[in-house]
Amino acid sequence: MSDVTNGSPEEILRNRFASGEIDAVEYERSLKAVKGESSIATGRSKARLLAVGIAAVALLAVGGGAVYAQGQGSSMMGGDAAESETDGNGMGSMMNGGQMGSMMGGMGSMMGGQGMGGMMGSFDEEQPFDLQFIDQMTMHHEGAIMSSEHMISDSERPELRQLAENIQQSQSEQVQQMQEWREEWYGDAGQTSGMPAGMMDQMMGDRMMGGSMQGMMGGDATDAMFLQMMIPHHQMAVDMAEQALEEAEHPELEELAQTIIDEQTAEIELMQGYLDEIEASTGGQEGPNMDAGEPHHEN
Repeated sequence: MSDVTNGSPEEILRNRFASGEIDAVEYERSLKAVKGESSIATGRSKARLLAVGIAAVALLAVGGGAVYAQGQGSSMMGGDAAESETDGNGMGSMMNGGQMGSMMGGMGSMMGGQGMGGMMGSFDEEQPFDLQFIDQMTMHHEGAIMSSEHMISDSERPELRQLAENIQQSQSEQVQQMQEWREEWYGDAGQTSGMPAGMMDQMMGDRMMGGSMQGMMGGDATDAMFLQMMIPHHQMAVDMAEQALEEAEHPELEELAQTIIDEQTAEIELMQGYLDEIEASTGGQEGPNMDAGEPHHEN
């Protein structure tokens, strides 16, 4: 006689039925219950995957403009959105006013009152340019730092692990320097946009990301998604830094702006090359099919 206590739940039920321990009615009822639990677990897994993906877009969109997040969030996961409406496990609510709505709807407050139509790189003439640049670039950098940590710091590609390390080290140092200047130059001035340094990690890190995306989405898909989002994200920083070269009042900020231009322009070239390699090796099937855009170069 087979052991009725070993195997999958379905196998255990079959063995119990075959041994006469349970009758046909109880077998059918128990089998439905087991399958229902499995379906719920699958739905939760899909929900977590969707939440992680949306969070990645949100992190980058904080620095690149809420319009980008709103336009790309629903298409990032491909067919999962349509499936979510029929799987009966709460996925539809995530996309239709639930998790998706709370993440994207909250972008207005995270953009410092600019609302869903606001964009990073927009400066108020009535406030000091340097203060606004510091606040915006700090938030922009923190989005890149968190995204690189959660998406490519454990990539199978050593060049992407190195890229993550470079982004985290360089941009963390720049955030620290900008915060020191902010305190020295503007004292306790109110936040001009976004949120104070460090708040993004507290509000979005553990609650929305919850770990690495590599194991959940697959290495190629995660690597491609990161590159497709980070290329225009870097370009936004370059554009803002070029504006700072013309409008910044402090020479220290001009020097930082030039460093940002040099570093992130070089990284854009690297990332475009990495993305081309991934798309060539996968036949262009990996990633969320976002249009990364062409890097902007001044003649």
